[in-house]
Amino acid sequence: MESKNIIENHHDGNWHILLAGMPSISSPMTLAPGITLQPIADKLSIFDLAAAGSVGFGSWTVLEPIAAFCNCEIESAKDSDLTPGYDTLNRAWLASSLMVLRGFSRHFPVACSAYSWNEIAGHQKRTSSIFQKQIIEDGPEEAVNNSKRALPRFHGNLLDYHLHLVVDRGSRVASFAEEDAQWIRDRFESFNRLASESESFRFALESCIDWRYAKDPRSAVARLWSGIEAVLGISSELVYRISLLSASLLTPRGEDRKQKFHEVKKLYGLRSKAVHGEKLTDEKLGQAVDHSFLLLVDLLLLSIERGHALSGDDFDEAVFG
Repeated sequence: MESKNIIENHHDGNWHILLAGMPSISSPMTLAPGITLQPIADKLSIFDLAAAGSVGFGSWTVLEPIAAFCNCEIESAKDSDLTPGYDTLNRAWLASSLMVLRGFSRHFPVACSAYSWNEIAGHQKRTSSIFQKQIIEDGPEEAVNNSKRALPRFHGNLLDYHLHLVVDRGSRVASFAEEDAQWIRDRFESFNRLASESESFRFALESCIDWRYAKDPRSAVARLWSGIEAVLGISSELVYRISLLSASLLTPRGEDRKQKFHEVKKLYGLRSKAVHGEKLTDEKLGQAVDHSFLLLVDLLLLSIERGHALSGDDFDEAVFG
């Protein structure tokens, strides 16, 4: 997240993060204190992006292929920075990450701006009459070179994203509802603290988000399991210990725990085949991605609920308590 911090250092106000791939919403929703998910009312056209480019958004052409899928933004308020915790821009990244943990894994943040993307989306259409009037009054050259309808100076940049996305088959496509916003609000502060204080939690979280940018399902599985092993504090890949700890942490004693143990053990077998290049059908690779993602999500959410990164005490209590 170093690139985000570089951008942050050049702006001392609110940030608006453009999202691609989210289901549309009809009204703003509060995700955490000072963090709001907002709809973008108009379609973001290539002409709107070009207008932003003329006032400082030099990388606007990169967004052209995905502009049609950008229909909401996250606003992160400067005055809601927490200590300990993340800065304004990275708090928006945390909110986006919780949306992935909630199941909205098709979305990703693509760019940030110091003012709302609602000012950019639909701008050319809204201001066409101003442009036409200036052509008549001042002439075409003046209207183009010294436009009276120009956007405010753009301050922002692209974020770290990729046009290719590996998506789990359980990804949610239904509307983002108020109950989803409430789910994020209930967990955000613990999430923010853990991500800023625990290296193992932060590494696992980044694995849970950026596996989607892998070049193929095998690479995605490898990235997901690096996060699972980080949560469990395992330096060597011990299938029995991973299966036992996962089952003990996530499932009550009894037959359900035994079944969970065998499920994780089987999943680890798929992981090993995927990572080491053994032959797997597309169906088995899909299962490896889907179930590995869900296992990592469950372990991260357990950490959030307990308010700390999982440790040896948690493991001992789960197994022997």
